[in-house]
Amino acid sequence: MEFRHGLRTNEIESGEKTYLSAKTPLVVLGAAPINMGDMSCINQPILIQNITEATKYFGGVNKIEGFNISEVLYSAFQLFGVGPVLCINVLDPKKHSAVEVLTEVIVKNGMAKIEKVGIIPSELILKKGGTEESIEASTYEISFDSNGYLEIYFEDLTLTSIDGSIKVLNPTLITPEDIIGKVDINTLKKEGLELIDEIFTKYSVIPCAGIAPGYTHDNELRTIMNTKFQSINSGKWKSVIIADIPETIKYGEAIKWKKDNNAIDPEQLLYYGMGVLGNNILHLSTLVACELLRGNMENDGVPCDSPSNKNAKISKVVYKDEDGNYQDLNLDEKQAELLNENGINTAIQTPGGLVFWGNRTSAFQPGGTTEKKDIWIHSKRMIQFICNTIGINNQNEVDKKMTKTRAIAIRDNLNQWLAGLKSQEKILGGRVEFRAIDNPGENIAGGKFVWYIVHGDVPIGENLEFNIKNSSEFAIEIYKG
Repeated sequence: MEFRHGLRTNEIESGEKTYLSAKTPLVVLGAAPINMGDMSCINQPILIQNITEATKYFGGVNKIEGFNISEVLYSAFQLFGVGPVLCINVLDPKKHSAVEVLTEVIVKNGMAKIEKVGIIPSELILKKGGTEESIEASTYEISFDSNGYLEIYFEDLTLTSIDGSIKVLNPTLITPEDIIGKVDINTLKKEGLELIDEIFTKYSVIPCAGIAPGYTHDNELRTIMNTKFQSINSGKWKSVIIADIPETIKYGEAIKWKKDNNAIDPEQLLYYGMGVLGNNILHLSTLVACELLRGNMENDGVPCDSPSNKNAKISKVVYKDEDGNYQDLNLDEKQAELLNENGINTAIQTPGGLVFWGNRTSAFQPGGTTEKKDIWIHSKRMIQFICNTIGINNQNEVDKKMTKTRAIAIRDNLNQWLAGLKSQEKILGGRVEFRAIDNPGENIAGGKFVWYIVHGDVPIGENLEFNIKNSSEFAIEIYKG
């Protein structure tokens, strides 16, 4: 034994943990107006935590027509006041753009406005109206208005018109295959949904929900997206997706569309109808995803509530008719109930305003599964939350010496965390056991250890009934004297 003389102190590991939750941003895939921000934001996950970052990368938080990522940023930061939002823009100017000719654009008081969204400033070619004389870029400045239209301010105040050409982003050229993405066989560069696995590595966050508004009516995309989000990083992290029934589907066709397209999955929330606010048409998947973020914030990051009967932040719900015009839905509670019975959620008008309506995942329908964790939105999200939180807080236990003391410490820390959730009324209760039956000798010798966990989430008051009786007992009591 080493000879020592004097005083020393040593740190001893307690085995106790404070359980922490990761940030849970909304993840959106699709098209962003990168012409107004950073043109390099193509097929890479960008975490937007505030309006300043939204402006830097995507030109701001105004809803720019045709760009679904713009719609989500507008809804999150302007309507719901929530974040963060993680954006994966698949729009590539090399594939999703076109050159257009400018002819006799009016210039007034040194300013011209080109009323078209998606114009790439670096691709502007301008000439003085009716001539071949070029206008140098150093002689004008540009900006974008709230609609995404390009405004040009000229030094030459004598200009009356301009000609030339513009290159314009065209999000309608994006296909479901662009969002599904791929891994390049030579460079291993990822695109589209393949980038989901880079989110935790890059930002240490786990998706709250995945959406691709305007695209999830495609069966292949929706199916692959569902699989990707419930098996992030080879199954380590899990999340739901939110999908929309196409805006052209009438109320009476919604249930049939769901079944015909096999939009049936416990990790999928399915919504019918489009929201309207002012001149903006918004996907319900966008709005519900923002409400999930808001609910998370309200409950300290725990997804223990349902989005149903929460303010949808819109004035009405519509669908698009055969002529391409939007028509009001005006669903009553009974009509919405039929959709809910078939695993389709929507939004309806109530005395408290226009609210989301429906507590069930798309797996719920007559003859379908009755497994509680698979049919209730809050149950599915809570079990994913528990799985994700356990994974984050115990990753560092992998490859350590798994003594009995360590195994019991892991159990006790989990029980303490679940007890905290119970005391906050975020679950009814929970229990973790390290049982001999789950850990036979051959498994332990092979390095495999299992903890048994059971919890009960707080039920949603979906069906409230008050039985009211008119009784003479009060009259008897009053008049008997």
